[in-house]
Amino acid sequence: MSEIPAREYASRLDRLQRAMAAEGFDGVIAYSTAKIQANVRWLSGYFVRFAGWQHVQAADYVMFGSCACLVPGSGDPIVRTDLPWDQGRLALISHYPDAECTTELGAELGRQVRSRRLERVAIDNWLLFPAEYYFGLTREAPDTEFVPSRLMSEVRRVKSPLEISFHRKAEEVADAAVQAGMAAVKPGADEYEIALIVEDTMRRLGDFETAGSSQAGAGVVTASGLPEPTRGKKVQRGEWYFFDPVPRYNGYCGDIARMRLAGDLDDLDPRLEHLYDVTLAMNRAAIDAIKPGVTPKHLNDIADEIAREEGVYEYKFRLLGHAVGIDVHDIPDYYADESPLQAGEVIMIEPCLAVPNLAATRIEDMVLVTEEGHEVLSTTPRDLVA
Repeated sequence: MSEIPAREYASRLDRLQRAMAAEGFDGVIAYSTAKIQANVRWLSGYFVRFAGWQHVQAADYVMFGSCACLVPGSGDPIVRTDLPWDQGRLALISHYPDAECTTELGAELGRQVRSRRLERVAIDNWLLFPAEYYFGLTREAPDTEFVPSRLMSEVRRVKSPLEISFHRKAEEVADAAVQAGMAAVKPGADEYEIALIVEDTMRRLGDFETAGSSQAGAGVVTASGLPEPTRGKKVQRGEWYFFDPVPRYNGYCGDIARMRLAGDLDDLDPRLEHLYDVTLAMNRAAIDAIKPGVTPKHLNDIADEIAREEGVYEYKFRLLGHAVGIDVHDIPDYYADESPLQAGEVIMIEPCLAVPNLAATRIEDMVLVTEEGHEVLSTTPRDLVA
């Protein structure tokens, strides 16, 4: 049975085909990989889980780990995967009667495009689409214009009520995971063991497969830490432990970042306390400004101004946040995007400061853009100490 209810699926397909017509496309290829799942999974329910080499007699070695939907302007889409052992699972969870496996994904899509006489076809996730597949695609459909696009990614920005409900649950899992980890932080605690508590909580309460590799750690690795058992790191008094877990619930991502101090505030280096206070101020000010019509760039400008006023702009990551959905990092992100936010978008606000060889800060919250303004879906307090 598909993970997408029939009415939800029909609504998604209708929205996409309307957007195709508005842009002058009579077809779109939605492409996904084991790492970037959203486009195909959003429309079909199917996603691939592994990537690697496979030997096939006709073509020596091929790379597997991707799938695609071909969506015509009218009629039913098809779905194809390059995992030949996944045919049963594909048929089980996809809405499409035409769902097959192939080791020639590009050429197969080209044959389907040609048979349907599609003249102008968008390729979404163009930046991921392999050259080998593109050559096969254009060889089989030489008269078709193929256009780089993010049409489907833009359609997915506004979430349905069902998708929003999944995000709420995913963020509940993220809150539970980070709170379990924070409770274990104390001087002398093992860095790796704390991270395991977080990972176990995510899998017990959410999907078994998380949305990506979580970040965690203490000390200088707090910008993008990944604890290893061989490191043997013990949390020191006056250090903070950084958490950024990324669970899933029914395929939808949760995301949150918090820090917990080992010891008391009196143990904290004043430089670190200032970094934390500025990060918290950026987080709060950006969230307060969220409403329909505001641009991601404007939110980033707010954070930039606070960092300048506090004398730490040189330490600020350009990234302030990003959208979230089936992929943990989606359109828009907050470098310079000037597209207005819309009610129904789910976004993350995560200002970061990093001082080389000292520490880094990040405070991240999930926010739903509403008709009236916004709603913060993360519930874990932002305090450094309990």
